[in-house]
Amino acid sequence: MTVRKSVGQSGTGPGAITPDGSPVELYLLADSRGEEQLIHETAGPGASILELGCGTGRITHPLVALGHEVVAVDESPEMLAGVTGAETVCSTIEDLRLNRRFDLVLLMSYLINVPDDAVRRRMLATCANHLNPGGTVLLQQHDRASFAEDATFDRPAHRLVISDTKQLPGDRQSATMTHTVDGRTWSQHILVQNLTEQQLEAQLAEAGLTLIDYLTPDKTWFRAQ
Repeated sequence: MTVRKSVGQSGTGPGAITPDGSPVELYLLADSRGEEQLIHETAGPGASILELGCGTGRITHPLVALGHEVVAVDESPEMLAGVTGAETVCSTIEDLRLNRRFDLVLLMSYLINVPDDAVRRRMLATCANHLNPGGTVLLQQHDRASFAEDATFDRPAHRLVISDTKQLPGDRQSATMTHTVDGRTWSQHILVQNLTEQQLEAQLAEAGLTLIDYLTPDKTWFRAQ
């Protein structure tokens, strides 16, 4: 498998770092923040779910606990090593072709904001190609307000510093996110492509998908069919 180096993304810190700069050991420490409930309510009880970009299973594990059959996909074997209780597939999202269909296809973690139009279109094609008739694609997009300015957030034993925030031509944003947990520090430089609603609808339509509605007031979570 060819591992793609993500455009404008990089990371540093202890342990393995994925092509988009994500630190595997940090992801192993991360817990769900309740996203599985939104996903569960959207999918319906016992739905089959294709999770694209699953990481170490932060959301996979609670979805399995809620009774879903989950196929978890990630391009990083180090990330997939943390996933238990679900079938795993090591692949880039844009190259995935399983010849199987699912009740819900999940594309979260702002993957739709990848700053490469061709990759984004292929990701959306993957979503459409793996969807059951009448099924739902559930997507999460970046909230541009989160990179509007530098900020620091403190939780018990965990500090997040968002720095070097930049507003770039073409409605792109970049920032460096530095996590310090129990004395260990990881930094990830992130570049995102924001999308207007019109751009989003047009690119979904190219993949044969239609935007149905937004599920959160900030419009970061939305459904397509």
